[in-house]
Amino acid sequence: MLEYYRRAWIGLRPTQTVLWNYPMVSVLIAARNEATRIHPTLIALHSLNYPGELEIILIDDHSEDSTEAIVHEAKLDHCIILKNQGFGKRAAIQTGLNSASGEIIVLTDADCQPGPNWITAMTAPFVDHMVHWVSGPVVTNAAASLASRYDALEWQGLLALTGSGFAIGEPVLSQGANIAFRRSSYDLVSRKSTLPNRASGDDVFLLAEFHNQYPDGCKFQSDQQALVYTLAPNSWAELIAQRLRWTSKSSYLNPLYGQIPLVLTFCMSLLFLAIPFRFVYARDSVVWLLIIPLFCKVIADFRLLSSGWKMTGDKPGWTTYLLAVLIHPLLVVFSGLVGPVRSSYLWKGRRVR
Repeated sequence: MLEYYRRAWIGLRPTQTVLWNYPMVSVLIAARNEATRIHPTLIALHSLNYPGELEIILIDDHSEDSTEAIVHEAKLDHCIILKNQGFGKRAAIQTGLNSASGEIIVLTDADCQPGPNWITAMTAPFVDHMVHWVSGPVVTNAAASLASRYDALEWQGLLALTGSGFAIGEPVLSQGANIAFRRSSYDLVSRKSTLPNRASGDDVFLLAEFHNQYPDGCKFQSDQQALVYTLAPNSWAELIAQRLRWTSKSSYLNPLYGQIPLVLTFCMSLLFLAIPFRFVYARDSVVWLLIIPLFCKVIADFRLLSSGWKMTGDKPGWTTYLLAVLIHPLLVVFSGLVGPVRSSYLWKGRRVR
């Protein structure tokens, strides 16, 4: 299965069409308590190089720190600062959409760093009028901590899995840090929307709504200039909390292309964790038979990850990869058991569900 996804991913080709009529773009950024993380984002936004008309709308989701003041001090060109008219990221994005004037809406997060040609790259696929949604690549900037390095490695695989879903025509994953869509298409989709009432997952839920409405109109922009970097968790506590948020939305995913791969990954991880106990309590030939499929999975994981870092150039060391082989099954099993049954969790100082 992983090899199938890898081949689909490496077969993707970036859209590098030169636009003659650049559409007006509205960049929406929801921010809550980002005072310590938003500076690099503001610098990146200031460096954007887009030939068309551009507006940046930052929506403050009732921050309890100096986020709004920092944005005001940055004095970004064409930047509008709004107060969220509701609570949570979904309400913040809707607040921004109510004031947006752009033909194309681009979403990113308040802790992300796009490159100067990011908007140009993300809008290039819309030269095809049949394109309604574009997802872009997202990876993390690894810090020195092991948790951060592990997270960066896992995002390389997530990048390949996200792109491969679009390549086979069954997109399931999308990162809210790098999304673009036609405003007119969103207005149509939102009137029929059945989005679950969850704090996490609006990116994949909204993608599913677009894909249902426009099965051939959702694309992935694999151009390196569309790449967005986000900050990696600095601690294992942050990383585990993030994974629990992700798995909390798993029951809403596409059963065939979303839930079944997750179940298979969970079962393989459980098998991996069971081998040491089998060695201790039942030293027989069955152990070696169990090792064979796990060895194949480790090789397939490596090939998938390597296809991701070939795009970004951020190749990890072997030490990080070997540690990830041991850590990944623990995280998968724990988050797979706990995440889907949690009724609520703490996110940016606010308890949500």
